[in-house]
Formats: sequence, C-alpha cells, structure tokens
Amino acid sequence: MKAQLTDLSRRGFLKQSAALAGAAAAPSALAAAPGANDRIGILVVGCGGIARAHAEWMPKSLQIRALCDVDSHRLRSFQAEFALHALVSSDYRELLPRPDIDAVLVCTPDHWHAKVAVDAMRAGKSVYCEKPLTLTIAEGDQLRDSVQATGSVVQVGTQQRSDPNFQTAVALVREGRIGAIRRVTCAIGSGPVGGPFGAARVPDGLDWERWLGQAPEVEYRPERCHGNFRWWYEYAGGKLTDWGAHHVDIGLWALGEEALNGTVQVEPLSVVHTPPLVDGMPANDDCFNTASEFHIRCRLPSGAELDIRDNAPDLGFDNGVMFEGERGRVFVNRGKVTGAAVEELERDPLPEEATAALRHGRPVQPHLEAFYQACHDGKPPVSDVASHVRHLNICHAANVAIRLHKPVEFDALTSRFVDRSIDTRWRSRDPRPGYAIDA
Repeated sequence: MKAQLTDLSRRGFLKQSAALAGAAAAPSALAAAPGANDRIGILVVGCGGIARAHAEWMPKSLQIRALCDVDSHRLRSFQAEFALHALVSSDYRELLPRPDIDAVLVCTPDHWHAKVAVDAMRAGKSVYCEKPLTLTIAEGDQLRDSVQATGSVVQVGTQQRSDPNFQTAVALVREGRIGAIRRVTCAIGSGPVGGPFGAARVPDGLDWERWLGQAPEVEYRPERCHGNFRWWYEYAGGKLTDWGAHHVDIGLWALGEEALNGTVQVEPLSVVHTPPLVDGMPANDDCFNTASEFHIRCRLPSGAELDIRDNAPDLGFDNGVMFEGERGRVFVNRGKVTGAAVEELERDPLPEEATAALRHGRPVQPHLEAFYQACHDGKPPVSDVASHVRHLNICHAANVAIRLHKPVEFDALTSRFVDRSIDTRWRSRDPRPGYAIDA
C-alpha cells in the first residue's frame, strides 16, 4: 500500500492560515469590518473533529448558540470542551426556527451536507458547509437552485481559497505568468485499505438510523461511522471528494470558468479498489470500498489536461497542485508556493487587484472571517456554491469513471453525462424514505 497522507493537520492548517491572513490583512481594510455587536449566532450541526477545529479558531464575530449531533456523547463532549451555554438537540430541524440562529455550520458526514444546507437556506439562514458540498451531481443542482431561490449566503469550507499561497498561485496562472496552461496535476494522496470489519452493537447514545440518513440501511460497523465514513461510497467519495475537493478546486479555480465550457473527457488510467467492484458497486459491505490508488486524466474543453492522482513521485511531489504552462511551472500546497514565476515576484510583483479579485475585494483573512464578511457586505463568498459545484462535479465524474473502469464524457455546462444510460444511473441516488431533499 502506498504511503498515506494525513490531513496535514487540519487544525494546524487552520491556525497557519489564520496567522498568514492576519499578517497580510491591511489595518485600514479591517477597520471597515462590522462591529462586535453584529455577531452571528451559529448552529453547529455535527460535533466531530472539524467542528472542534472551527470552534478552537472561531473569530469573535461568530458565536455558537446551538449544537446538534446524532451521537449524544459527541454532543456533550463538544459542549463541555468549549464551555458552551448552548441549546442542544439530536435533530437540527428543531433548532432552525430559532430567531437567535443566524447561520448554520454544517460539519456532518458528506451524505448529510446537501440536505442540512438546503433546509437551513429555506429557514432563512446563512450557511457555512464543509466540503465536499455534495454526495451526487444532482445534489449540486438542488443547492444552486436553493441559493438562487432564497438568496442565502453559502460559503463552502474549502479553506485553501483563503490561504495566501494558493491565492498567489491562482493569480500567477490567471495573469499568464507561465503562459497557456498545458496540464494541471493534483496529487491528493492514496486512500486507506481496511477490512473485513465485523458488525457490532450500536453504541449507547448513537442514533444509527438517523446517522445513515439517505444512505442504505446496513448493520452498524464502527469503521463505517464518524471519521472513517470517507472511505465508503455510501457516504462519500474517498480521496476524490475529500482532498480532490481542495486541490482540484484550486486547479480549476486558476483556469477560470472557460476551462469547463463544454464536454470533459474523463479517462481512468489506473485504479485499485478493495474490495473489487461489480458493475461499479462494491462486492461486499464489510471493507473500505473507495479507491486506494488511482490516476485519472481529464481532457478539458480548453485543450488543457487535468490529472488527478494519488501521488506524483515522477514529478517530485506527493501532495499539492502543479501547474505546467508554456513558459514554466508553479507548484503549490499547504506549505509552499514555488517556481521561477514565484521567484520573479520580488522584481515584478503581481498587481494588488490580481489577488484581491479572488477575494471580491476583501482583505486577506481566515476562511470563517471571510464568511462573516460575506454575510454583511453583499459580495459573493470566496468559495461560493456555483464554482465549488462546478469543480466538484469533475471529481464526481472521475469517481464514476474509476468505478466503471472506462472513460466517460461529462458535459460540465449541463452537469450531465453524455451517455444517457450512465447519466440515469450515476448522476443521483435514491435516498431512503424520509431523507430526501424536499422539492
């Protein structure tokens, strides 16, 4: 098995990004921020690791006033850890009508993201939703429709968009500093292999039926739940939608909307699944079933290629985004941004508006603070639903290609597979009764 990437310390990245953003933000810009009396009341849905990281580094402009989790132990532990005098419930719908709740922080497993976000929007709340925003391509349409219908502010938790290193790399590409882009390589790490796992009694305090939500009803196995949900197609998309939602997002953000102005050819060059798949479906239900190794090549309408790989040792890196242009290369990850074009910035700096445009004119700031600003200033969030869904759909299409082990064509403009039989089967899933997003 290939070496696995950790989450590169998500808490550490949030801390590092906050420090970098704070150092880069101009005092004059920050002086225009809303005051302390404009604090946003937050409902946190899902009290696991990422929610704890957010609570640890939450700006004073946000205040947690309510908590929800279907695991009562996590709920109480979260409340105690941060000494919160907050309302608690195992059902977020009980808390949505409260007038002191202005926004919802969605930190659930992936298969709950879209429904909680749509319900929150329809309740008149702003939403900060962890990535990936969707489990299926069809959910992306529902979210875009809900944003348009409600006018809610929705920011996706792709924190890399608020990081100065990634903004610099994106601006360099958009400014043409390395010429026309020929290829973007996103190395997102190999997935874990595990199992078979035995069934067990549902722990006291966990509502397993509700945790499953829209997913099929199965026996409880501890390795399906909480942090390991990412490695099961029933609840997530493996590395393709875990780290792909970060790095593929950056790669396509740099190329701009025109990069997906048509049909994308998605070709699986190699893939390893454990257990084996039969017609795209896992052969049994007691093992991690998302891809552990993979290399997918996407040929974009612009003529550029997007490679999504577990690791890229032939290119000299294991995690990050490499832009290859006619006149050079730029590499970026959570620790650095490198390349001749980066070195030349000391002599020929980017225009200030090149990176400011990525933030819609806001100062460099931590991602949650950017959400707070978006709730007040009427400008789009730095990571909006439309662009995130457009980029994430390529990750979903890549997962379909590796599950079927054959090339697929995906129309990025209509969010449809060209082959209607593939589109009918793989664009959406039938949720269990009671867990669909209401029409």
